[in-house]
Amino acid sequence: QMTEAALIAQWGPKVRGTLLATPANPTGTSIPFDELGRIVSAVRDRGGFAIVDEIYLDLFYGVDSAGHGPAGPHDVTDARTALEFGDDLVITSSFSKYFSMTGWRLGWMVLPPALVPAVEKLAQNLFICPSALAQQAAIACFEPATLAIYEQRKAAFRARRDYLVPALDALGVAVPAFPDGAFYVYADCSAFGLSSTDFALRLLDEADVCLVPGTDFGRADPERYLRISYATAMEQLVEAVARIGRFTEGLEP
Repeated sequence: QMTEAALIAQWGPKVRGTLLATPANPTGTSIPFDELGRIVSAVRDRGGFAIVDEIYLDLFYGVDSAGHGPAGPHDVTDARTALEFGDDLVITSSFSKYFSMTGWRLGWMVLPPALVPAVEKLAQNLFICPSALAQQAAIACFEPATLAIYEQRKAAFRARRDYLVPALDALGVAVPAFPDGAFYVYADCSAFGLSSTDFALRLLDEADVCLVPGTDFGRADPERYLRISYATAMEQLVEAVARIGRFTEGLEP
């Protein structure tokens, strides 16, 4: 995840701003809120813009049941929007994740007032408006009974996270960055002497478990890491861990 120090180190004459995601895919990690504030201030001091993708913000879980979690001043339920740092930020989000409306192509953007006319022109020319059907479905998301269901789903995600991370660690597929949000785990398979691509392909062929190699997610040691999604039932996760365990038993750690 981005830090103030990393942003300052990378800032140069061609840089105009920063795009942040917190919590993020593929690691499921968040930028600690005080660090996010320092990043925003550093961008502002340099006359840049900050776009913050908060699509997973409402799927923030914090520490696990044993008290393990990321560094930073979060508690279990703490999820705070970057809008607290001022109205000069661009915030993007969607109904796809917390509201489970993947495929409905419905989201929102919070803009500095000066940018609203320009983005309105873009919207008019790119898509005019979301479909009426999607808008009506989104309104239904905010009914109390609907929100109660979403909170139950969030609790289920958190329980899966709390099961999966220690289970992977026990298999030797280490999770170096504790996931405090979203529904992903980024795990290190390098102890088994295979690249993430080879590990994923062999696991798919030999154990029928599908993971995504880190080569799809940038240049930070991608051949060491696998992205695992826990957006599935707990029973399937337990079975997947058992199959991964049988697969890794045949490898030399």
